[in-house]
Amino acid sequence: MTESTDMKKIKKSLFIWIISIPTILAFMYFCFGQKAFILSVSFTIIVLIGMGIMRKIYAQALVLVGGCILLLIAAFIFPEAAITSTSSGSKVIDVFVEIKSIFSKNIASLGLIIMVIAGFSRYMNDIGASGKLVEICVKPLGKLKSRYMLLGVCYIVMQLLALFISSPSGLALLMMSTLYPILRSIGCSKASVAAVIASGVCIDYGPSATGSILISEITDYDLFSFFIEKQVPVVWILFIFIGVMHMFVQAYWDKKEAVTSEDDSLLAHQQIPSEEKVPYLFALLPIVPMILLFIFSSLVEEWLPESIRFKMDVITAMFISFFIAFICDFIRTLNIKSAADKIAGLFDQMGQSFIMIVSILLCAQVLAQGMIKIGFIDTLFSFIPSGTHTHILVVLSFSILVFFSSIVLGTGSTFNAFAPLAAEVAKGAGVSVYKVLIPMHFSGSLGRSFSPIAGVTIAVAGLVGLTPFDIIKRNALQLGSAYILMLILTHFLVV
Repeated sequence: MTESTDMKKIKKSLFIWIISIPTILAFMYFCFGQKAFILSVSFTIIVLIGMGIMRKIYAQALVLVGGCILLLIAAFIFPEAAITSTSSGSKVIDVFVEIKSIFSKNIASLGLIIMVIAGFSRYMNDIGASGKLVEICVKPLGKLKSRYMLLGVCYIVMQLLALFISSPSGLALLMMSTLYPILRSIGCSKASVAAVIASGVCIDYGPSATGSILISEITDYDLFSFFIEKQVPVVWILFIFIGVMHMFVQAYWDKKEAVTSEDDSLLAHQQIPSEEKVPYLFALLPIVPMILLFIFSSLVEEWLPESIRFKMDVITAMFISFFIAFICDFIRTLNIKSAADKIAGLFDQMGQSFIMIVSILLCAQVLAQGMIKIGFIDTLFSFIPSGTHTHILVVLSFSILVFFSSIVLGTGSTFNAFAPLAAEVAKGAGVSVYKVLIPMHFSGSLGRSFSPIAGVTIAVAGLVGLTPFDIIKRNALQLGSAYILMLILTHFLVV
């Protein structure tokens, strides 16, 4: 009986929404004109999408349907405007022709890059190359005897490793099996170590980060040059700042909670079994794509002889690196079946990345195109005076939206949903697209670190027998301060 009553309430509420929204929008159109209607319908779509995402409704469906509705409305209120470059003769059909065009264009470029990077990262893990890279990087850390200084240095090392290991949870678990015992052996508390490891991927950056790829695609800027020129000037300051903050904040919490070095740890009794031995040379394999991209980038082109000034894109670098890694793995195992079977993981991860990441990017492009075609961008900024205050307003609005969405959802993927729209808003306001998208990108990963349902936080907390909130409270001050510092740095350093 209760379920029946609840269902009736849901249906009644849904019916009221379905009736009231079109009525209000029609009222806006006939009473206040076309511009008011455009702003009203656009904001309504954005708010409904946001509400749906907060209620954990499948985001891709919400964003795609929202984009379709905007394109259909644009087709009817602007019959003279072209919805797609090659018209079918029907405005309604043109909407779906445009969606097909958006999908085909982005799957062949942006989507393929993301899937190949995800697959390569999985393959590096399956052949043991990622684990060997982490093992080599953490060994020297054991020689530092100041435990809180070591915590700060370890944070910076983790962020550097994130350049080559794109999965936050994967990197954190590798660190738990290699770095955690080292830190515990010199007297660091399990809570302080867990907090540092959980925060070690709080800033997504680098050529392998999905957000970086998306920004590069939106701005048509070389991916490696974007990383060096736009991200590095900001992130190196953030890394040092957070690392130093960890030294003092973890010491404060250890003192406040009267933590001793003898506190027990679930991980001490549940050590992750070591994988089969792999040569130290394998530690170089995850770095090969970065080396290739650097050598053949515009940054060093003038230093190379004319005969080797080649051009190389991300996908090509990944495939060359994969081929080298496959040959190395085959030579190590001398078992063609074993070496070939590991490639299945590469394609499996490519499929997973399409489901989880590429799909939301494709749908977001449809929403952005709907906003453009309906005239939302032009209409919005016809009411807002241009200038520095407009830039600050746009940056703060989108950054805070992504930050809090990431806290609620436990993932920074909301950046992918709003990035195309934010880029168009920035262009309409005469603002640098980088000044808007880069803080949005960093906001997503920083917000994820505050979320109690983020996969990396749950995994690390579970391994050491703590709650996610135990970790979040130990990271709140340094990451919250880093968020404010990031907004300031991007305002002055990004052009």
